[in-house]
Amino acid sequence: MAISKKLPWVSLALLLAAHITFGKLLTSISHSWTAFAFAIGWTLVLALLFINPLTGFRHLVLRWFTSDTIAFCAIIAGAALASIVLNWFKIFIPIILILAAEALARIDLLTAEFNNIQSCSLLTVTSWIGLGLGWALGQFI
Repeated sequence: MAISKKLPWVSLALLLAAHITFGKLLTSISHSWTAFAFAIGWTLVLALLFINPLTGFRHLVLRWFTSDTIAFCAIIAGAALASIVLNWFKIFIPIILILAAEALARIDLLTAEFNNIQSCSLLTVTSWIGLGLGWALGQFI
């Protein structure tokens, strides 16, 4: 089967749309070049994290929650983070949207039996294209 027929076009289009929206949003801030540099690095890190998302998290949780004090502090910190996210929901919407779109695309790539390198490459390239198109839309329109 051809690779173009195997690609999850809908989920990659959603990921592209999410990054276009985010790229257009980044052009409206004062230090847009710094924000774009951070966003380009962030998309690569996010694609790398979605290769094996739960492996590192499981080790982190098992190591951190060995004591009740650390578990209590982690719950308090999680509650504080949740309240910050809810208070600044308008700011966190694009980030949550990108995380959801990237997770959907990664699940569809796993279902289509792409290996880790192919999945990471597709997620990164799609994200970078979306950021570039968003930047172009923000600058020229």
